[in-house]
Amino acid sequence: MPLPWVCFFLLCQLLVPPWSHAADDLVDAYIALPGSYTFVRRTPEGAVPGRVIMTVFEDFLCPACYHTVTEIIPRLQEKYHDRLEVRFVGYPLVHPESRLPARAYAIAQEMGLGEQMQQALFHARFAEQLNTASRDGLARVADSIGLSPELLLARLDEEGGSTEVERNLALGRSYHLDGVPGIILDGWIRVNALSPENLVVIIDGLLEKKAGSRAEQSKGGSANQPESPVQRSHHVRGKKGGTP
Repeated sequence: MPLPWVCFFLLCQLLVPPWSHAADDLVDAYIALPGSYTFVRRTPEGAVPGRVIMTVFEDFLCPACYHTVTEIIPRLQEKYHDRLEVRFVGYPLVHPESRLPARAYAIAQEMGLGEQMQQALFHARFAEQLNTASRDGLARVADSIGLSPELLLARLDEEGGSTEVERNLALGRSYHLDGVPGIILDGWIRVNALSPENLVVIIDGLLEKKAGSRAEQSKGGSANQPESPVQRSHHVRGKKGGTP
C-alpha cells in the first residue's frame, strides 16, 4: 500500500471516536433480543434501569391507534406496572385533518389535561362518531373534559400546539416512522409487529437484559460501573431481531 494511503488509514483510525466502538458493542449485546423490531439508534436514549420506556406515536383519526391505546397498552400496563413507562406523542400522519386534533391534544397537555383529552378524542371519534377534525367537534370534546371550549378555540386560532406538533413530526421522522401507531422502546428500538405477543417478548427481553446488567454491576462494585451510553442519532437499520 502506498505510503500516503497508509497515513490516511492510520489517521482515520485515530479519528474514530471511542463511543463508536462502544455503541457497536452495545447493539451487538442487544441483537439477540427476541421479537420483531429494528434498531433506529446506536444507543438507548433516556433509558433507565429496571424499567422500559415506551413512546407511542398516535394519530387521533387512526382506528389502529384507537385499538392500541384503548386495548393493547392498558393490558401491558396491567402486566408490567411500574416496570413500563408509557409516553404518548401526537403524530398527525393519517390525513391532513389529523393536525387539528393533534394540536388540541398538545394544548391540553400544556394545561395538564393531556390524558383526558387523549381519551376523549378517541372516544368521541370512534365511539360517538363525532367529527373531531372540526372546530365544533373539538369544542364538544373540550367541554366534556372541563376545558373551556372558547379557550381551546382561541388557542387554536393563535396556532397553539403547532410547535409541539412539528417537534413530534421531526422526532417521528428521525425514527423512520412512516405509519401509525408507532412504538419506540427506550429511545432506540422500533417495534415492527405491534401485536401484544411481540411487545411482551421484546419488553421481557429488555427487562431481562437490564436485570443482568445490574447484577454484573453489583458484582463488580460501584467503582467499576460503566458510564451511561452516549446519546447519538445514528440510524442502525440493518440489524433486526427475528421472531423467537
